Amino acid sequence: MDARADKLTVVTLVFLSRRNMAGYEEKRAAERFPVKPPSTCDFASPVLEDFGPAKIRNVSTDGIGLTISQQVAPGMLMAINLANPVKKFSKTMLVRVIHVNPQPGGTFIMGGNFLTPLSYEELCLLVM
Repeated sequence: MDARADKLTVVTLVFLSRRNMAGYEEKRAAERFPVKPPSTCDFASPVLEDFGPAKIRNVSTDGIGLTISQQVAPGMLMAINLANPVKKFSKTMLVRVIHVNPQPGGTFIMGGNFLTPLSYEELCLLVM
């Protein structure tokens, strides 16, 4: 575990109007469009700490079991990145922690539910 894991990292976002940014050059590959009501952003929340890698114990379309190195609380919302580099698959998921059980050696088994389920195809990319 590196020294970053012991510190809380706060990310500050600064929004600047493009018309006030001298020398601004558009670099986006895709055009963005304004939205109209009723389109909303239900929440925006920073990810405050990187726990480092976790070991996947098991996975379904609805949830995941992980072995993690730090304790988390049931009810906590976590962002996790699932990846299978051989199949060129990577997806960031939001997981609601359901249970956490301490294990010998200082690790924890965590079980959680995905806020948005994996598709069957995504599940297959992880387990086959």
